[in-house]
Amino acid sequence: MNDTTRSPLYVVSHMYESLLYEMSYDLHERYAQLLTSALHRIDSAQDSCKETQVLLSHLIEEMRSRSNEIYPLSFHEYGLAVAFKRYIKEVERRYGIRVEFPTSYKLTEVFSTKDVLAFRALQLTIRMIVEYADTDEVFIEVDRKGIVFRYHSFLDEFPPEQEDLLEVIKKDTTMEMQWQRNKDVVEWRWFKG
Repeated sequence: MNDTTRSPLYVVSHMYESLLYEMSYDLHERYAQLLTSALHRIDSAQDSCKETQVLLSHLIEEMRSRSNEIYPLSFHEYGLAVAFKRYIKEVERRYGIRVEFPTSYKLTEVFSTKDVLAFRALQLTIRMIVEYADTDEVFIEVDRKGIVFRYHSFLDEFPPEQEDLLEVIKKDTTMEMQWQRNKDVVEWRWFKG
């Protein structure tokens, strides 16, 4: 891999390009198909308005869920802890895994409540666990040392571009990261450097 594909700018832009691709796919395929279906229901005289209303309500909920997954709008109003909990709900719904976070109220002890990079670090951590670790449950805990993500996996490493992105985020948030395995249990910790 050459230096260009490992540069911080490339890594960050690659992450955003993949998010934009997913959003574009959702808009073009999923939401457009749901709206087209609603149009067909409206056009058919024998169909009831109730079914169309249910379909449109489903579409609205899907769009809001996807928005919360990419960038929870609650972040600006309520801060990091609320936005991250909302993001976790969307991840659970979308990927069918269970995420427990009983100490979410302590999140501001580790990160600033308005720190967008902290949100992205946490978002990326969950996303990488879900996409690469092949697990069905994640336990998140905030303690006096930082925040730890525990999950079962036999994965030993992540793709290099993901690790590069973590390094960029680590540097910009002035947080340290530790990844430790004990048999099939992985502990991924973010803590103050």
